[in-house]
Amino acid sequence: MPTSLTLNLVALAFLTAGLGFLSRGLRVGKGTMPQGRDRRAAAALFAVSAVLFLTAGGLSMSGD
Repeated sequence: MPTSLTLNLVALAFLTAGLGFLSRGLRVGKGTMPQGRDRRAAAALFAVSAVLFLTAGGLSMSGD
């Protein structure tokens, strides 16, 4: 399996985890955005997924 495909799949997993953290407020019935630690964790997961997607795109363009 090419490295770029592996990185895309890992980035998709991080993105899904970030969306899970953002939806925690909806699951517990508050209907609001998460506060504090959950929001910071979601932001970090989104940042990691963006870096992985960009890295995978660079590897794909370089002929991985």
